[in-house]
Amino acid sequence: MADREPMSDGFDPIGPFHPYVVMGAVLVLDMLLILLVLSALTYAGDKIEDVIWPGGREWLDL
Repeated sequence: MADREPMSDGFDPIGPFHPYVVMGAVLVLDMLLILLVLSALTYAGDKIEDVIWPGGREWLDL
């Protein structure tokens, strides 16, 4: 496999994409993963709270 020359800004291309595009995609994927984990913790906390203290005012309507 032949070595590719760095781009004019000094970065090595990642496949056909500019490195900033790949870094942005990884950042979006990381943020979605964090959102998924926080949503799961919120859902679990809401269900546990309903078991411990049934009734009362609901802050989350799940």
